[in-house]
Amino acid sequence: MVGRRNELAALASALDRRQSRLIRGPRGIGKTRLIKEALEQSKQPFVSVRQPRVLHQLLVELAAGLGCPVRRTTSMVLKPAVLEALRAGPRPVILDDVANADPRMYRFLQQIYHMPGSCLIVAARSRACLGHLHKLLWDPREEIALPPLDHREAQALFDAAAHAFGLTALDLAGFRRNVLAAARGNPGQIVAMCRMASRPEYQRGRHIRFLPLRIDALAALVS
Repeated sequence: MVGRRNELAALASALDRRQSRLIRGPRGIGKTRLIKEALEQSKQPFVSVRQPRVLHQLLVELAAGLGCPVRRTTSMVLKPAVLEALRAGPRPVILDDVANADPRMYRFLQQIYHMPGSCLIVAARSRACLGHLHKLLWDPREEIALPPLDHREAQALFDAAAHAFGLTALDLAGFRRNVLAAARGNPGQIVAMCRMASRPEYQRGRHIRFLPLRIDALAALVS
């Protein structure tokens, strides 16, 4: 990963010690990729849920990931089944893109947070997005904030992405300058714009039509 060596080492170490962490940063900054790379390094068993919005959805997906025998039943049945599975096989619980956790979800996750051998790895755009979960992940020592890439790192990522998406035969000087200025160190935006630039509708001869590409790339990141 470009520019994330320290953050990757910190998260992999936390996973090895089964310590909870909040991964914080705007959309596209690399939270999901950081978690994936850290899990591959630590080789820990884990269970993951993306965009948990209500407790029942979270319980259904955790039960499926943990191999619980219950399926699509009530939260009252799912909750003890999930907790018992985690006690029997403790592991990190990964919650990606958390937003506005309600009190019921907070109280359930509080039990996992304090469970020996398990931990919570929560990715969110900001602390303000956490909802009631901010009362659990309040300690700054448990936070890994992802800053924008510096200019050198952003240039290196652009060059790698341009090569990966076959853009090297195009006129990249202006496009490179525009992408780096618009992305402001956001790696997801750099990669998204390079990926879209490989499509013929954004090309005119050897030139890349930056403005419509930029609008569509932002829409793709938000969706």
